[in-house]
Formats: sequence, structure tokens, C-alpha cells
Amino acid sequence: MPPFPNEVRSILNRVMGSSPADLRLMAQRLHDHAVEERMPADEVKSHLAELGYGNISDFCKDLELPAHVAERWERFGVSSEMKQVFGMLIKQRKKFADAAAEFEAITHMGLMDFLRSRGVL
Repeated sequence: MPPFPNEVRSILNRVMGSSPADLRLMAQRLHDHAVEERMPADEVKSHLAELGYGNISDFCKDLELPAHVAERWERFGVSSEMKQVFGMLIKQRKKFADAAAEFEAITHMGLMDFLRSRGVL
């Protein structure tokens, strides 16, 4: 039998050295990523468009995430936790836009145009 690759050996060593609480958390993580319903890639793209991104790859690059994350999201979508994060980001962006619009209405300073020109909105 060929030896295990170093990555597999490293994972096995971490599992063997884990406490029962760690094993429970690892099982929850596996469940979250393998069993929980994922947000499909089309929906991810739609959410990212609301955040001003043309595609998943641009978003991941902006966050300095590895290229394989964008590939995985393109193929498998994202976890339910990431769906919640996207929802929070969209909500925050809308709150910010509403506050900027209110500021602009009161001061007539053109804040919305300025923020759009900087890619913030």
C-alpha cells in the first residue's frame, strides 16, 4: 500500500490529537458544508452584483482570497453561513446608501456622486 500524502497524514494527525469537543466542531463543520443547503452560484453572483461586483472572481480577488475559492464558489455555490454574510453586507450597503442620500438631501454636497466615482456605491 502506498504511503499517505503529507496533507492526508497532517489531517489524520490533527484528528487523532483532537479533543472530543474539537471532533464535535469538526463534525458540525462537515455537516454545514456537506449537508446544509448551499446558496447556488447564480444566487451568489446576484448577491455580489448588488455589492458592485461583476463576478465571483473579482470579489475573491478584492478580498485577497485564493483563486481556488472563486472556482469552488462558481461550481458549488457557498455555505449557508456565507449566504448570511452576503445578506449582512448587502443590508449594510443599503443602510450606507440611505444615510448618504439623506446627507446629500440635507447638504446638497453631491456625496452620492462622489461615493459612486470612488466605487463605494
